[in-house]
Order: sequence, then structure tokens, then C-alpha cells
Amino acid sequence: MRLERRFAFSLKVPTGQARALLLAPERVFADLPGLRNLAREGSLISGRLCGEALLFGEVCFPFRSRLETGDRARLVPLPLAEAFWAELAGEGEVQDDRLVYRGTLILHAHLPEGEKWGGRAFKRMVEAALERTLRRALEALPSTLESR
Repeated sequence: MRLERRFAFSLKVPTGQARALLLAPERVFADLPGLRNLAREGSLISGRLCGEALLFGEVCFPFRSRLETGDRARLVPLPLAEAFWAELAGEGEVQDDRLVYRGTLILHAHLPEGEKWGGRAFKRMVEAALERTLRRALEALPSTLESR
């Protein structure tokens, strides 16, 4: 199963700090709802997207992206060998006193095919729960953030 959603937000930053924050997405994304264990090692950003899924409790999707820098900062997702994992891709740029981010979040979940009606119904319930988790996580992203 693969669920994909696009998102965008902007961040007002203090004068003179935009470029430094553009090159530090681990700082910018750190306070966003649902992201946990966000870390950076060199050009690699990793973490987990977590959310509540009805019937299953908390579900977490690990992700890993490579940061490419230049005039813009790009997150390039790296695949993981997990049954449940996420791709976090996106691009950030400086526009006056704001950082503007556009991205894509893709959840991957390897679910066995149901052979009988009960198995197929269970798979549809899991897909619906994961769809709600993804929708809630992205709805929690504010359209505009103010830097502290």
C-alpha cells in the first residue's frame, strides 16, 4: 500500500537567519506535529512520523532523506527495508523574510493480501486507518509558522 500527500508551509524568520535555517531542516521541522527522533548526520536527515490509528494505537513510519543544498535546500528520500516506512521529500527556499517549504510525504505499508473476505476487509480497515493518520498529520501542519 502507498499513500501520498503534498504539503506546503512558510516560516517567518528573524532578519539574517533565513539562510542558516534553510540549511538546517532538522531545526525547522523539529517542532512539527507527529515528527519524532528527528536527527541529522552530515547530509542525512532521519526520524519517524507517528500518529494514532484507530484499532492499532500509535503507528510510526521511519524515514531517511538526504539533504542537497544550493540556492534551495532539497530533501531527497532514501528507501528503507521496513514493512512500514515513509518518504519525506521536499524543497525549501528563502523568500524575503520567510522560508517557504513544499514537500511530499509518502507512507509505505506492506500488508499481506487477504485471501478471504475477512482478510480483505481487515486490509481495507488498515488502509483507512493509515489514510486518516496521514491526513491528520498533514492537517496539523500550520500554513504559517512564526520563528521563536
